[in-house]
Amino acid sequence: PIRRNALLEALLSRFLSPSSPDSATSHGNKLMDGGDDVSDLRILVVEDNRVNQRVIELQLRKAGYRADIVANGREALAALEIRSYDLVFMDCQMPVMDGYEATRAIRRDERMKSIYVIAMTAHTMEGDRDKCIASGMNDYIPKPTREAELLAGLDRALKAIGKG
Repeated sequence: PIRRNALLEALLSRFLSPSSPDSATSHGNKLMDGGDDVSDLRILVVEDNRVNQRVIELQLRKAGYRADIVANGREALAALEIRSYDLVFMDCQMPVMDGYEATRAIRRDERMKSIYVIAMTAHTMEGDRDKCIASGMNDYIPKPTREAELLAGLDRALKAIGKG
């Protein structure tokens, strides 16, 4: 038998690449010694799988960012009503409300139209990217999320929204 923490650590070490000395500074947002976030970028992660949530959270934190995390599209819309976000990492396949439907709802709301939405999906067949873009998402990264791909998507988002 394996203990839950041991399994989580094994999964996280598998999906997180070894840290390089300049990985956080390449984004201009280094975590302070006290763990404070110095980035003013507001990020929402919409992901139903707890392990994936944790992996993405750690990848972002390693690069100097913090994110709020919700488990489905309906929760994402509720979070967007409460707080404004610059960037949403949106899982496509979720219970309650999937990422495609949530993104279409975001695009219909004038207050949220400028939010940059990055699709996250295990579906990487030809045409899947087009489906994401057609639903209103700005970009696409495959799952499982690898640090390099997550940060490349983040860099594209920063340039597009004028913060990078």
